[in-house]
Amino acid sequence: MDRLQEMRVFVAVADAGSFVGAARKLVISPPAVTRAVAALEARLAVQLFQRTTRAVRLTEPGARFVETARHLLLELDTAEKELVGEAGDVAGILMISASVTF
Repeated sequence: MDRLQEMRVFVAVADAGSFVGAARKLVISPPAVTRAVAALEARLAVQLFQRTTRAVRLTEPGARFVETARHLLLELDTAEKELVGEAGDVAGILMISASVTF
């Protein structure tokens, strides 16, 4: 899984408060969410969540990283939208004239 997808999954887990909730939101399997978070934690060499049988909570480093990750993902989405050219989409009212028999 790529780094950006791992960050998207991480932010989804933080927002949902659970791995299953994040899986539903992202339309992926719960094991894929678990693998993505584990891969991110392994790559960063830090525990991002405190996991219990009842809850998932951000650790202190996780709380700092989630804000940075949100900012980076928002910047990426903005850059992609600008590049694709949302302004290039047609918008407005279209008026058509046709005969009554048409």
